[in-house]
Amino acid sequence: MKKILIGAALVSMVMAAQAEPLRTLFTKENQLPEKGQLELGAFVGTQQYQTQSEYAESVYARYGLFGNLAAYAFVPYHETRYKNSFGKNKSGIGDVGLGFELLAYEDIFRFPYIMPHLELRFPTGDQDKGYGSGDVSILGGVTIGTRTWECVDWALDATGAHLATSNPLLKSDTIIISGSIVWNLDEQFSLVTEISGSDQTYPGGHPVTFEGGMVYKPIENLMFGIYGGKTQHTDESWDGTIKMAYSF
Repeated sequence: MKKILIGAALVSMVMAAQAEPLRTLFTKENQLPEKGQLELGAFVGTQQYQTQSEYAESVYARYGLFGNLAAYAFVPYHETRYKNSFGKNKSGIGDVGLGFELLAYEDIFRFPYIMPHLELRFPTGDQDKGYGSGDVSILGGVTIGTRTWECVDWALDATGAHLATSNPLLKSDTIIISGSIVWNLDEQFSLVTEISGSDQTYPGGHPVTFEGGMVYKPIENLMFGIYGGKTQHTDESWDGTIKMAYSF
């Protein structure tokens, strides 16, 4: 009987964890919606430059196809506001995305884990405004994660991307390496630190993005996150993101 109770407790812990929304921006956490479960969320972000401000609002949905496989879709909307009459403000929809996340391996205690993922971005955005690629982009990679000291989650992601782009400064094929650390202060509050870089080449070098954030969960399936950072070797001054998500 004791073994049965322990096993049931472990299963309930795993199911509860999988119902939680993702806290990281660059890597994948092993928290998938259960089969038939839906997660709805929204991002509100900004990138600040010397001559302009870029804003992006995205809504997304994740759905549990199986216990270890989820599908997601997102729709972005972009705004560009120029400073000191450098240009005319503009706005429009971006490229819609569809993706899949597979929890290929997970230890009985949830860590370590391995998560392959695939994402397709379709040319729904306006190319003339710079919000659309004009063709399908494909991103595929894998996240490997673990937990140490019973409260710190670590993850490393490697993604290969084939980007449809008309920007002569960008490579069509690129590799993106990302890492994240999540410090679980308690069941409701956690701190997030992330870094991501690629082999794209800008005048100042390869772009590297640093992000820090705080995540609060007032209840198990509801999440609020705020993030901020900067991308080195670009004209970006700083960036910020607010995320809201709910699973049911």
